[in-house]
Amino acid sequence: MSIRALKTLIAIDKYGSFAAASQKLGLTQAAVSLQIKKLEDEFQTEIFDRSGHKPRLNTKGQTLLKEARQIVAQYDRLKGLLHQNESFSGPLIIGSINTVQAAPLPIVIREIQDSHPNLQISIKTGLSAELTQAVEAGQLDFAITTAPQIILPTTMIWRPYFDERFFVLAPKDFAEETPAGLLSNHPYVCFDRQAWAGQMVEQRLKQDGIVTQDGMELDSLEATIKMAQASLGVAVVSLPDHRAQKLTQTMKVVPFSDPPLYRSLGLMHKKESPWWYIIDTFFQSLQHHTAAPNLNYF
Repeated sequence: MSIRALKTLIAIDKYGSFAAASQKLGLTQAAVSLQIKKLEDEFQTEIFDRSGHKPRLNTKGQTLLKEARQIVAQYDRLKGLLHQNESFSGPLIIGSINTVQAAPLPIVIREIQDSHPNLQISIKTGLSAELTQAVEAGQLDFAITTAPQIILPTTMIWRPYFDERFFVLAPKDFAEETPAGLLSNHPYVCFDRQAWAGQMVEQRLKQDGIVTQDGMELDSLEATIKMAQASLGVAVVSLPDHRAQKLTQTMKVVPFSDPPLYRSLGLMHKKESPWWYIIDTFFQSLQHHTAAPNLNYF
């Protein structure tokens, strides 16, 4: 049994077909099929159901896939330990909530690619729950998410790197000074209620007995802030303290709720990820740049 064959099996599952896997691996489809046949011959069993339009992993194949991921992860982890000061290469697919894509993600990726120029980094955006499912399914190598609002599978880990406090944002000419007064008397510019951060705010609003006026619901932090700046309503968003301080120059910025409510940002990945060294490098860089008071937010 070869590591290469196991990686081919994982690629077929990740990309959905023999053809797609062959393109990603830089192999012919015949070579991919041959590696799978060698696995089936070695274990003396079929691992794909070939009765349909395209082959699909059967029960035995699913069992082998699960073990293959662990074996390959351990192999890559060992390789990483031996070569941790050298350059990594290959495709790296990262998931990210959209609130960190303007800053600090670009500068973090620039630093990583300067150190590892052969890495081919691509970004997929989504809500934290969607990204977590994609990491678990092997569709993403790791993701930047908010704190899980669910119990994670035992194979997954979430590492927090920064906490942001929630604030109420409103135009300076709104008379009210408290969260309850502002949110009760003006349209509510709501950040996506399907997002984990949005769910946290909704739970605290109910807990505090605050009834909001109907307004608009957006899936962009920056758009939410802009709507409040344009006097279209009152928003509740999480911000680093230095950005909240900067916004006080043009807006009314009031801490939301008591005790304070915080959103944690962190990295979601598998415990046995082959990218553990790169993930740790991302973690440290994100931690540094998120806390930096000179971040250039638009």
